[in-house]
Amino acid sequence: MFQSVSVCLMVIMFHLIQAALLSVQLFVVSHVFAGTHSVDQRNILVFRGDYITFTCNISMNNTLQINWIKDRFLFSHALLNNLTFSNFTSHRVRIDLDFHSKLSISNVQHDDAGMYVCNVTDRKGTNAIQWNLTVSEKPEEIISSQNFLYILTPVIGFLLCGITSAVCLCRKHMSRSPREKLYDRSTLSIAQFHVQLGGESLQVIPPEPRSCIVHRHVRSRQHF
Repeated sequence: MFQSVSVCLMVIMFHLIQAALLSVQLFVVSHVFAGTHSVDQRNILVFRGDYITFTCNISMNNTLQINWIKDRFLFSHALLNNLTFSNFTSHRVRIDLDFHSKLSISNVQHDDAGMYVCNVTDRKGTNAIQWNLTVSEKPEEIISSQNFLYILTPVIGFLLCGITSAVCLCRKHMSRSPREKLYDRSTLSIAQFHVQLGGESLQVIPPEPRSCIVHRHVRSRQHF
């Protein structure tokens, strides 16, 4: 039972600390909006499925706190005590953990549209950049051109392979010796048959066949 009470107390303390931190962050945010003296507004149009990065290119010298805000979502990092709070839940939204000055969205969807605000607070005041993000569908021409490129790339690869193979075969054929070429083209032109019967020698020349081989058939002398 003592362990159960301890666990309950730890859970309660955790929620109290989280609530206190959220209250502090909200107070800071309200203070930031009240004291903002420089706001840069930008409009950005992207296609659904694209990748977008917002860069808070404001001087970070003597920065006390940096906040990213989108609707009810808040990311806040205090540099003095190195405390960070975030209730961004989408795995497609990432904030640079080293400098906290970049917010990236991968595979942008329609529900990502809206106002994104980056606030940087220093001892002199607060500077802010606002991005009004609009998400649109890709035109059919862009989709068709992308599909054409996907198909064209392997086709070009196959053509290059075929041309390379043909060139290699031609070079191999041209580099062969004349004797090898003659051997490949050889056909039987004349065949001579020498037949020796008894004391007489008889030469027979048959019709011209299709090879260049010379056959000699000598029959040993036989006595009749």
